[in-house]
Amino acid sequence: MSSTSSDPRTILGIVTTVRHRAIGVTTITLVVMLAGCATPSMAPDRTLATPLSAEKEALAVAKKSDLSDDSIERLVAADQPGCSAAVAVGGELVWASARGLADLANGVPLTTTTRFDLASISKQFTATAILMLHRDRLLSLADPVSQYVDGLPRWADQVTLDQLLHHTARIPDFWVELERAGVEFADVADQAATLDAIERESTREAGDGYFYSNSHYVLLAEVVARVSGQTLPEFLDERIFTPLNLDMVVAPGLQGPDIAISYEADFSLRPGGWTAYGHTGVITTPTDLVRWGDQYRTGDLVQNDFAIGAVDDGDGARYAAGITINDDGTLSHSGRWGGYISHFRVSADRDTVMAVACNGRGANRFGLADALWRLWAASPTQQTPAS
Repeated sequence: MSSTSSDPRTILGIVTTVRHRAIGVTTITLVVMLAGCATPSMAPDRTLATPLSAEKEALAVAKKSDLSDDSIERLVAADQPGCSAAVAVGGELVWASARGLADLANGVPLTTTTRFDLASISKQFTATAILMLHRDRLLSLADPVSQYVDGLPRWADQVTLDQLLHHTARIPDFWVELERAGVEFADVADQAATLDAIERESTREAGDGYFYSNSHYVLLAEVVARVSGQTLPEFLDERIFTPLNLDMVVAPGLQGPDIAISYEADFSLRPGGWTAYGHTGVITTPTDLVRWGDQYRTGDLVQNDFAIGAVDDGDGARYAAGITINDDGTLSHSGRWGGYISHFRVSADRDTVMAVACNGRGANRFGLADALWRLWAASPTQQTPAS
């Protein structure tokens, strides 16, 4: 079952009107033809340019929307865990749809209002919080993490916030230590237990440069709490989610009737007991995620400092503040946590934003993302990384 949302305040609403109003296009065309019959002394009626241009744009969007509907129906099965996706252009939602099941046992379909854990796409929100505190002069990116988080091994005196932000601190991922201690993914491990696991990592990974680790962003979440006096979920709600009117919450493991259930590739349940945050845990819809993505264009809460200090990730791209800058200028990040998998992309001109979120490890998120990107983005499609 496929569902497409519509908001009359956006281009998406205009498209809905255009699809059912072919006669309106004919009428406008006739008016333009008659205007061409006016005497040379008459000034051209420039008032026709705006509605005609808007109608033409809406028709183009309608065509892309139809093709997007075809893509999600072709790439996502209706009777399995599925995907929800959305596209925004110039800050306006232009397309959104969902296909598949949010709950296999009860046959509940995914809709565009179904929420998902964004997994590692959540990192850009943690990074933005750190940069906001940096702009407020409440911390320096050159500060050692030991200045804000107690109880860490000696390496904390050498690891800076900048290194955590760009994954060059080379701290082992906490899940390795949790599993070593016999704590499986379905077992309970909250923020405190996760910090304890990081504290037991006495040495860092050998070498220099980029080393992706969720531990880095768990520690950054603690820095936000120490500096602001608020937990990361509280800070993001007050400083980002509420001001931007985003239906988002940091609550890993949250369950509810509007939250998709997480499934393995074989359709078995994939419940998560690990509820640490900073690296993951933002719960929302692709529609709200693409609205957030317009920050990379407008530069309000996300400013140009997000790209300062970006490091080579070893695959031809650069890792900035919680997001990758690809060699073609686009921005992207993927996520995978339990059965939740996701992908987020922003065009090189920052005008087009796309998000895909799925609730099954076997869902074709990259296939859907690439199909949508070819339709909506002006720049060529870049290869999606494995994640």
